[in-house]
Amino acid sequence: MKKERLTDFSPNELPANRWSLFWDLVRHQSRALIATSLLETLFALPLFIDYFVFSFLVGSLRAQSASPSGIFALLFYGCLTAIPCFMVLFLGLTGAAEITKKLAFLEGTLGVSSFYMGFRKNWKAGLAIGFLYGASFALALLGSVYLLFFQGSHPLMTGFGIGLLVYQFLIVNSLSHYALSQEALYENTFGATLKNSFIFAHVKLPLNVAWTLLSPGIFIILFAINDVTSYVGVGLFALLNSYGLLVWTLYAHAVYDRYINAAHHPELVGKGLHKKED
Repeated sequence: MKKERLTDFSPNELPANRWSLFWDLVRHQSRALIATSLLETLFALPLFIDYFVFSFLVGSLRAQSASPSGIFALLFYGCLTAIPCFMVLFLGLTGAAEITKKLAFLEGTLGVSSFYMGFRKNWKAGLAIGFLYGASFALALLGSVYLLFFQGSHPLMTGFGIGLLVYQFLIVNSLSHYALSQEALYENTFGATLKNSFIFAHVKLPLNVAWTLLSPGIFIILFAINDVTSYVGVGLFALLNSYGLLVWTLYAHAVYDRYINAAHHPELVGKGLHKKED
């Protein structure tokens, strides 16, 4: 495949910060980003199929005025089958993370070749992260529905329980994005990657929540509203999912510059930028 070329910059023309770098990449690398989104969508197809099948089945039960226990049982199986679907999704994200890393460093990408390079290098980590993410999502969804269905008469306990379930998903979502970017960047053991990611997920919690609301938050909300908005969510995911991953990658690189690169990898500090960030 033809190599994606980045605009040639003199040192003084490099973006001054990662916010400027993001908009520069959006303007000049939209084709590479959309192509990456489409590649990742192929790995998301099992998850989409799982969602639409069980959404239809749950809707049929509700139309028949089925009991909450019957609906919950079906939802349980839907979430259970979604876990391997998330694992497939994260296999694709290992390839997408390789491309967003190269874009963040203003390095040329080789399209499918770069995607495959990241996949081949980090597929085992992708499966592990995907399993963790899928289990966390299933726990948050099933736990929240269980509390609403069967503990609704205790609003304080229900609210507190749902809050804890959402919190653990926020942590795992942030951890997963940090882990993906570290696997693409460093040669750490997977255990060290998870440890660092867990720390960053807590230390940077406020901004992590903000980025989670952006991605995957927008997609989750669209899928949760109704079937029509879920189709919109599929279309937006197909075209734009790599943009959300790029935001996470750029932010993670800024975090690594402060906590890792300054002491251990000074050659990576501010890479792709005109001046180093504090």
